[in-house]
Amino acid sequence: MKYWLTLVILVVLALAAWYVLDMRQATVEEAVVQAPVVEQAPEVVEQPAVEPEPAVVEPVVEPVVEEPPLPALAESDPLAIEALTGLVGEASVQQVIVSEDVIPRWVATVDALSSRQVPGPIKAVEGPDGEFEATAHEDPDRVILNEAGDPVPQYVLDAANYPRYTPYVEMLEAADTGQILTAYRKHQPLFEEAFRQLGYPEGDFDTRLKAVIDELLATPEVTDPVLLIKPEAYYLYADESLESLSAGQKALIRMGPENAARVKAKLTEIRAAL
Repeated sequence: MKYWLTLVILVVLALAAWYVLDMRQATVEEAVVQAPVVEQAPEVVEQPAVEPEPAVVEPVVEPVVEEPPLPALAESDPLAIEALTGLVGEASVQQVIVSEDVIPRWVATVDALSSRQVPGPIKAVEGPDGEFEATAHEDPDRVILNEAGDPVPQYVLDAANYPRYTPYVEMLEAADTGQILTAYRKHQPLFEEAFRQLGYPEGDFDTRLKAVIDELLATPEVTDPVLLIKPEAYYLYADESLESLSAGQKALIRMGPENAARVKAKLTEIRAAL
């Protein structure tokens, strides 16, 4: 705009100078020649168009919505239950989720899945309904002896156990993987604090979670029949290679091939998202 204003001023000054000069010449000619004065039409000089200044568009500033601060870990149960309810529904939460020390229990349970067993006091979910069923194996291919040299009773895992785990599998499948990761990332500082409380001198829960998922995905596929022994109060896998697996891997085998495949599919999605 300043450039065009300067140009207009220069044009006006040039016209004024031309007009004064023209008038002086006409006066001199009158005195000497006394010729009639012929008026000339003033030259019309077009002024350059003045371009309007571009309109200033103010940027639209979206209001910043600040997330409320996370509660202390000891006071995080209501927040954790709310997040789980949004993922799997209120009915599932009430039926299977242990509602006290939610995040510490989940962290401790995930950590224990790679050990030989998950202790009952740290369980994050209630166990399936019904009793574990196994059928006596009367004619095994090989005899297994205990330390005293006596034959150990052998059993076959009953496929009737598999449907007991199906509600847990369906609950996992129903949860949106993106929402799972969003909820986890939102509350991750609480998970990390609970992980440190387990006594690990280094590392973080995020790395531990990935390692446990990788181990579960590496669980071997086992087809029926699954042979068991019962040397004392608990059933063990007759195959030593299966009994040496982690608690999480043995749980996948115990829920049956179909359920195990569905769980692995969901874990694959979560692992990729992580």
